[in-house]
Amino acid sequence: MSEPRGSIANDPMVMDVWKRLTKLFAVWRLIVIAGFPRRVLKQYSNDQTTTLMRSGHWKIALGLLGGLSDAQIEFLAVWARLNAERSERIFRATALVMVFIPVAAVFGLSELDPEIWDRFGFERIDLLLTVLGTWMFLCAIMMAAAWRARDLSDLLELEQGRRALKRAKAGIQRP
Repeated sequence: MSEPRGSIANDPMVMDVWKRLTKLFAVWRLIVIAGFPRRVLKQYSNDQTTTLMRSGHWKIALGLLGGLSDAQIEFLAVWARLNAERSERIFRATALVMVFIPVAAVFGLSELDPEIWDRFGFERIDLLLTVLGTWMFLCAIMMAAAWRARDLSDLLELEQGRRALKRAKAGIQRP
């Protein structure tokens, strides 16, 4: 795999694994899987990691990581953490803007012209619910993307811990 033109060069093998991981942790998969009752009921447990370890996409992902060196895993863990933090910041900023601007506009325009909403047709509840539903849907997609980015970071942190435990059991000191 070659890096896109103008990109900072990274280990091609690591970036290939990253692309495969991001496909496994796709946002649409979270949306489809999230509604299954058994999985939802486990959300009320104090043990969230056992559920993950039974998850098919985590098993496949851990298998993908098996062929990488410790240094490559370290790099991917940093990459995933940075990605998760950026995704979270983007979600928070966008959600704030998507709420703040419309609310400020509603109050501001209402103060300037109290009849404006009647002229725009917002006396109709169905139109209002459509607009609100669209905003909520867009925020939910961004929240799911941030959630998945965090899942990837968690996966790599788990793999780092698994490798450290394996080294400790074997009596191997890290250089």
